[in-house]
Amino acid sequence: MALPPTRQVVQVLRYPDGIPREQDFGLDRRPLAAPAAGEVVVRNHWLSLDPYLRPLLGGRYAIPRPERGAVVPGGAVGRVVESNAEHLGVGDWVVGDTGWCDFAVMSQDSLRRVDPDLAPPSTALGVLGIPGLTAWAGMHTIGRPQPGETVLVSTAAGAVGSVAGQLARLAGCRTVGIAGLEAKCTVAREAFGFDECVSHLSPGFAEDLRAACPDGIDVYFDNVGGPVLEAALSLLRPQARVVLCGLSSQYNQGGRPPGPNLGPVIAARATLQGLVVFDHLDRFNEFTDEVAPLVRGGSVQYRESVSEGLASAPAAFIAMMSGRNLGKSLVRLAE
Repeated sequence: MALPPTRQVVQVLRYPDGIPREQDFGLDRRPLAAPAAGEVVVRNHWLSLDPYLRPLLGGRYAIPRPERGAVVPGGAVGRVVESNAEHLGVGDWVVGDTGWCDFAVMSQDSLRRVDPDLAPPSTALGVLGIPGLTAWAGMHTIGRPQPGETVLVSTAAGAVGSVAGQLARLAGCRTVGIAGLEAKCTVAREAFGFDECVSHLSPGFAEDLRAACPDGIDVYFDNVGGPVLEAALSLLRPQARVVLCGLSSQYNQGGRPPGPNLGPVIAARATLQGLVVFDHLDRFNEFTDEVAPLVRGGSVQYRESVSEGLASAPAAFIAMMSGRNLGKSLVRLAE
């Protein structure tokens, strides 16, 4: 295809204060450069929206936050439309951190080839991408679910939590989910196979959770922190394992709230361990070899919340950070 002279991007206009607003972002057009040696031009088809962006924009990570005017960071799946690289050719499907844009010039070493015969290419951003790898690595290396155990997972209808729960179920565990809206709890039970799912929005959440886990929990996969983590810790059985994956309840807050009481952790002799998915990128092929057949065969289900067009990305990101998405949040840029 003939390349356009410019590309469309979403840029950072200002850093969010609390829940992000559309005014924090802006559309811009910038020149599209020709690829240098070892580079390719990618036309993005699917854009990934991820919760980590909110604390990144808030300056809470060790890496610098993007400057004002910079392209909003984010991953995308697309096809190579021009190549000046040895290992990627025109037509190849790839995934990488292109940022929020329709076209990107990328080093071939920064991209991972996607096999569209395994599953729809969009899954490389969700169930077969970083969210899926996060769930798989957390369960394999920290949770280690055993048949007959009870596994509790927060954000049970989300991109990470839904996969974590299904992997635990396939390991022979009783799975209990935590979600927000009751509609999400229904999806967690009916689509993802959780035995129970409790809404953290319920006034009696702690009591509901205890009723759903009458014998306590052996594994807790935490994506939210805060009061939800506090309630889960009180249910730990001896030698329980807790996967500390995310703190989404804090991402829109200006400061860090007081931490939970860790007394039950001591009493249960439990293990709490942080999970950073980038420590496990070298196991991507192992993860794909195991989980892709489960997705293709229907044993692992997934859901996608899809918005249309690059201009919709800020609003879709805000909806996700307000809990109004279901499954993996994506923006479709091209058919």
